[in-house]
Amino acid sequence: MSYKYKLGIIGAGNMAKAIVNGIVDSKLIAVNKIIAADPFADLGIDGVITYKNNEKILNECEYVLLAVKPQIFNQIAGEIGAKCKAKHIISIMAGITYIGIKKYFKNANVTRVMPNTPCKLKKGMTAIRKNDEIPVCEKEFVKGIFDSIGKTIYLEEELFHAVTAVSGSGPAYVYMFIEGMIESGVKMGMSYEDAKTCVLQTFDGSIGMVNVASEPISDLINAVCSKGGTTIQAVDSFKADNLYNIIDSAMVKCRNRSEELGK
Repeated sequence: MSYKYKLGIIGAGNMAKAIVNGIVDSKLIAVNKIIAADPFADLGIDGVITYKNNEKILNECEYVLLAVKPQIFNQIAGEIGAKCKAKHIISIMAGITYIGIKKYFKNANVTRVMPNTPCKLKKGMTAIRKNDEIPVCEKEFVKGIFDSIGKTIYLEEELFHAVTAVSGSGPAYVYMFIEGMIESGVKMGMSYEDAKTCVLQTFDGSIGMVNVASEPISDLINAVCSKGGTTIQAVDSFKADNLYNIIDSAMVKCRNRSEELGK
């Protein structure tokens, strides 16, 4: 389905560019219906003009996507909130609550979303804040934006700090595990490229196995292990080093920082 809405993007960073590419490729709206504003960057997408100030977005766009760093939100919102004529504000900022956004954009509907960086490959994971007060047509348009770059789920807002820790920041944890496995392979004598190929294919295949499995993940782990074998040595070492506790502790710190940003 395509729409005739005009969409303004405030902030022209990597995430904004990935989202706009998804919209354009999916033909959700025509490229000439999208404009951006950023004093320091350009989206670099054919047909999308990036302005140095927000004036055209504030006056012309029915939907506005806030793609700025949460640390500067209060400053920017204080400058543009009262001037904005949009009927719907979409925020991808971590930590900034619905109420925190709504106080600046009193006359607009507001939707919080939490995407992640694999949206650049249209393999993103986006959580959308549940809000039954928003008209269905507006909800469908917002969902369409993020369906164009991956998968979407609806969550209550109190879970947004958790989803920030799980999927919003999650790619970094996966990259670290991949990097660690590659480095270990190199230390054991493999070339970097061979180790990288083996690790990436192992991740890809393992994710596929989890996706199709009806049994718990713990059963998949046990299926690779055999008593006195090689895999159990590594798994037991992970357990002895409390790998799951390390992961949980790190994710709790991530969630806590998201909560701090929202205060």
